Amino acid sequence: MISRKTFAATAAVLALALVGAPASAQVGGSAIKSMLGQASDSALDQLSKPGAFSADQAIAIALPGGKGVGDLMNLASKAGLTGDINGSLNRAAEQAAAQAKPIFRAAIDKATLNDAVGALRGDTGATDYLKKSTGPEIAAQLKPLVQAALQSSGVLKQTSQLSALGFNDAKLTDYVTGKTSDGIFTYVGREETKMRQNPLETGKNLLQGMKGLKF
Repeated sequence: MISRKTFAATAAVLALALVGAPASAQVGGSAIKSMLGQASDSALDQLSKPGAFSADQAIAIALPGGKGVGDLMNLASKAGLTGDINGSLNRAAEQAAAQAKPIFRAAIDKATLNDAVGALRGDTGATDYLKKSTGPEIAAQLKPLVQAALQSSGVLKQTSQLSALGFNDAKLTDYVTGKTSDGIFTYVGREETKMRQNPLETGKNLLQGMKGLKF
């Protein structure tokens, strides 16, 4: 028995196959939003788990400045001069991700898909479209979540130790917010790619005829 959520995702991907026809543009826009909603929910579920950001080198957050800065901060941490700053930055991103579903859902609902067909190009076309059109707005709404997480972790209390590296509260918050947003969009894109390549683990027989289509 296919669940309502599974059926909705299946219907969305099936509708995407028809979006090339002018008459189906509205349906296509709705299908894209449905797919993005499913993709963002799945991405945020993954990224809200402990260690999710730090475990993936593609999105792990470290203080800028390269390996030299990282080594310096590791030594400072071991000497008890600072806490595990990089670990705290990644945990802040995870905490923000855990609260970000309403932000992404609202952005997706408000998105104006003037170029529905364009949003279908490439494996991450819809995600790229969303990031381009709503990325700054999403980042602005993520910022208070990141700031609160950094504050509770105690990292912002260590900015005096980081001042020599050019950091202050505002710069560190902006930096981590940008990295958090980038990481989330990376995962949304991965989920979109999975849905395009194999929309659902279940219901494969229903989608068998779509295998030759390029969205």
